[in-house]
Amino acid sequence: MNHDQQSIEKAMKSAKASIELEGSHITEEHEQLVRKSLLGEISHEQFVELALELVRQRKDHK
Repeated sequence: MNHDQQSIEKAMKSAKASIELEGSHITEEHEQLVRKSLLGEISHEQFVELALELVRQRKDHK
């Protein structure tokens, strides 16, 4: 794991802890999506599209 990946993982853990302290839950899908965006594996447009799809799926399952 290179320095950028280590920084991303540290930031991800910190953000996840903060969000969970507020009572929300982060799924593995959410983590993977954010990680792909931060690593430049997907564009911002792809990130937004995929994030919206996750929201739609969640609403459909309620």
